[in-house]
Amino acid sequence: MSDKKIKSQAEEIRKELDDLLGDNNTIEDTIDTDPQLPAREMISLPSYAEVKASSTKKAQKTITSLMKFYLDEDIIERDEYIQAKKKIDEMTMSSLIYQLQAGERALTTLLETIEAGELAPRMFEVLATLQKSMLDIIKSQTMYLMAAEEGAKRIAKDIDIYRKRDDVREISQSSPAIPGAVGGDTVQRGTKDLMRMIRQGVDELNIEDAEIEE
Repeated sequence: MSDKKIKSQAEEIRKELDDLLGDNNTIEDTIDTDPQLPAREMISLPSYAEVKASSTKKAQKTITSLMKFYLDEDIIERDEYIQAKKKIDEMTMSSLIYQLQAGERALTTLLETIEAGELAPRMFEVLATLQKSMLDIIKSQTMYLMAAEEGAKRIAKDIDIYRKRDDVREISQSSPAIPGAVGGDTVQRGTKDLMRMIRQGVDELNIEDAEIEE
């Protein structure tokens, strides 16, 4: 086989390879212009100190509104027990709100990490545990708010009872003494007691009249 024929076959083979591989420039351009993954957009999140301050503010507003709904403002401001209870309720509610907000932040970060390609089984275990914890916090928050509401209702009811008792005491102190009673400051406990004491006084008057006649 002559050298000319060999060169001709080599050129044909090279040409076929070029056709199969395509243009080298195109391949290089594709490699050079291959875009990188887009950079993740960074969102400025509030600091945990700011989250705590926000939780405290929300808790104070919630507990204050709840107590004002059932109690008079002057009672809330003057009574030491109600003031102490209000502070404890605000602290507890603030802690629950803070845990809920921090848990939501951690849950969002975990979901974004999984979407970015971190598909380890451990990540999904942590995700399930965190979701369960979030549900428990929501339940605890709801139950505590209901308990605080019931406590405010009970305090309002007790205050009404004490007020009525004081009103009865003032009426009995200002009314004249009933014969046979201990004195004018006797606290009457209902209409039945009042009628019984009146009847007792009338009976004693009748006895005294009978003794005088004899």
